[in-house]
Amino acid sequence: MDHTYTTIRVPVAASVREVISAVADKLGSGEGLIIVKMSSGGEKVVLKPNDVSVFTTLTINGRLFACPREQFDSLTPLPEQEGPTVGTVGTFELMSSKDLAYQMTIYDWELFNCVHELELIYHTFGRHNFKKTTANLDLFLRRFNEIQFWVVTEICLCSQPSKRVQLLKKFIKIAAHCKEYKNLNSFFAIVMGLSNVAVSRLALTWEKLPSKFKKFYAEFESLMDPSRNHRAYRLTVAKLEPPLIPFMPLLIKDMTFTHEGNKTFIDNLVNFEKMRMIANTARTVRYCRSQPFNLDAAQANKNHQDVRSYVRQLNVIDNQRTLSQMSHRLEPRRP
Repeated sequence: MDHTYTTIRVPVAASVREVISAVADKLGSGEGLIIVKMSSGGEKVVLKPNDVSVFTTLTINGRLFACPREQFDSLTPLPEQEGPTVGTVGTFELMSSKDLAYQMTIYDWELFNCVHELELIYHTFGRHNFKKTTANLDLFLRRFNEIQFWVVTEICLCSQPSKRVQLLKKFIKIAAHCKEYKNLNSFFAIVMGLSNVAVSRLALTWEKLPSKFKKFYAEFESLMDPSRNHRAYRLTVAKLEPPLIPFMPLLIKDMTFTHEGNKTFIDNLVNFEKMRMIANTARTVRYCRSQPFNLDAAQANKNHQDVRSYVRQLNVIDNQRTLSQMSHRLEPRRP
C-alpha cells in the first residue's frame, strides 16, 4: 500500500471536490480519486464531493487518504495513527499541577475565543446548508476529546502500580485547578478521562488512592451527573461570573436537542419559540466571554515554556479498543 504523503494548501472551508483537485494537481492526475477519512481504529468513510471543512472534523489521530476507488478496501491506517507507546509521566510529573492547569486554560481560551457564535448555528442546522465552516468549533471540541484521551493514555501506558496512583492524584489535582480557573471544558474532559472504563476498572490502582483524593473525585463526578438534564452542572455554572469556559459538548447537545425536537416552520411560518431557545444557548457563549480572561499575575511572571509546549502537543491513543486491551494487561479481570 502506498503511504506516501503530500501537502496541499487549500482554504479551511474547501470542499472535498476542491481537495481532490488540489491533490490531482500535485500528483499530475486525479482520475477517479476519492478522499477517505480514516480513524486510528481503521474505520473508513468516503467523503462526499460537497463535504466541507474536512480537515477539522477528523478525529484526533484521524488522517485523510486520497486513492482510486478500487483501492478503498485495501486502505489501512498509518502506524503513526496508533499513538504513543511510551507515556510522558516522566516529563509532566515534574511540572506543577497548577502550572499545567493554567497553561491548559490559556490555550483553551485561545481556542474558545476563536469560536464564532454563528458556528454553533451552522453546526446545529448542518454546515452543508450554509456552505460555511465550523473549523474553530471543531478544533475546540476536538481539544475536549484530546484531553480526555490524554488522561486515559497516560494511565494505560504506566505499568508501575505506585506510579499509576500518583498519576490519578496528579490528574485530580489538575482538574481541581481547572475548576478554580473556571475552565469547565478541561475540568470535565479530565474527569471523563478518569471515568473512562479503561481507567475506572483499575480497581487495584483506585483502592490505593488516598481517601482525600477519592472524596475530591466523588465530588467532581457528582457534577457530571446527567440526571434531571445535568442539573448539578447547570446550578454550578449559574453561580459563576465570567470569564469562564463552559462544558462545550453540553451546549452543543442543548442546541441539537432544541433543533431536532422542534420544527423550524409551523404552517409555513417561522417557529420563533424555537429560534429564541437556540438564541439563548448562543447567548450563553457570549456571556461566558463577556469579560476578558486576565492573566494570573503570579503565573505570568514564571517562565513556563516547557509546560506551555507540553499542553499544546499532547500525544494520545484515541482508539478505545486499544486502551481497554492495555488496561486489561495492567490488571487482568479477576476470575
